[in-house]
Amino acid sequence: MGLCTVQVVNQKTPVRVLHRRSALVRPRTIHSMQVEPIEGAPHTCVVHLLTQAGTYIKEFVHGDFGRTAPSLCTLLGCEVDILQLDVRDVKMDFL
Repeated sequence: MGLCTVQVVNQKTPVRVLHRRSALVRPRTIHSMQVEPIEGAPHTCVVHLLTQAGTYIKEFVHGDFGRTAPSLCTLLGCEVDILQLDVRDVKMDFL
């Protein structure tokens, strides 16, 4: 299992929400990332992310045509896609 800690990414407003959000660059923090290979599926893995609120996860994974940097795609140096996306926890420290 691979582990990466604290990475700041710059995310331009994603193409998929650009029609309803301001065109800005938003720095977001990836606090931790764990990668679990799936046995028997050599090109598939489970990635566990702990991120700052407001991080566009889909765009962090595939890069959104270079609008998120770095992205998992650029870090791995290959095309990356999402088969399933689950939110497992939301921390509400302000309550």
